[in-house]
Amino acid sequence: MRVTVFNGSPRGRKSNSHLIVEPLLEGAKQAGAETEEVFLVEKDIKHCLGCFACWGKTPGICAIKDDMSGLLDLLLESDYAGMAAPVYGMYMPGLLKNFYDRFLPLATPHIHRNDDGSFYHKGRVKRFPGQFFIFNSGFPGGHNFELLKAFVEIVKRGGAENVVLEIYRNCGEALGIPEEGPPGMLQKIAGFREALKQAGSEIVANGRVSPETVEQLHVQLMTDEEYMAGANKHWDQVMAESE
Repeated sequence: MRVTVFNGSPRGRKSNSHLIVEPLLEGAKQAGAETEEVFLVEKDIKHCLGCFACWGKTPGICAIKDDMSGLLDLLLESDYAGMAAPVYGMYMPGLLKNFYDRFLPLATPHIHRNDDGSFYHKGRVKRFPGQFFIFNSGFPGGHNFELLKAFVEIVKRGGAENVVLEIYRNCGEALGIPEEGPPGMLQKIAGFREALKQAGSEIVANGRVSPETVEQLHVQLMTDEEYMAGANKHWDQVMAESE
């Protein structure tokens, strides 16, 4: 079994997204899966040109010659594929959106109608991996995930059973707290990471994640007030040092 995560954070290996992905893949590996985290910022992924060559001239094959062809192969070879990214402008960063735009060769051009009146293009491939989503926000609370949750709901409309996990992690900047941080906070973050390992293990073993583990993945790390105070103090220091 192969579990692959495509990390769409511009901060790559230094991102909070990576701090979430790493223990999840560790749990998946311990359960017997081959795992890989792909940092999209390290890849050559050009923008979709909207030329539709992948629908007409060369069906299923993009006209652009970059890393995307190999990434699509890796996606389709995976049993489970995760998308991880921070919240940028209330949505996913352009790096991950650009990656999604280049999925066009996986679809056919003809338009079809769903029972609910929406429209879609049928998939070209016979098998698509199970999916999971990891989004983290530098804000407290949950309102910053509303657009991303709407996006995931549309994905699920095309195959709800194919989405095995959704993680919406607020207070994302707290994940990189130094070891000398508040003991209570460090304990909660350690518990969150253990839940991530458990989630990775459950995906491999059961093809789903238990409600109990999902609840642990969304435990409140600190109060809104605590997070705002810490974040604002940090940026006050950064701005003071730059003067």
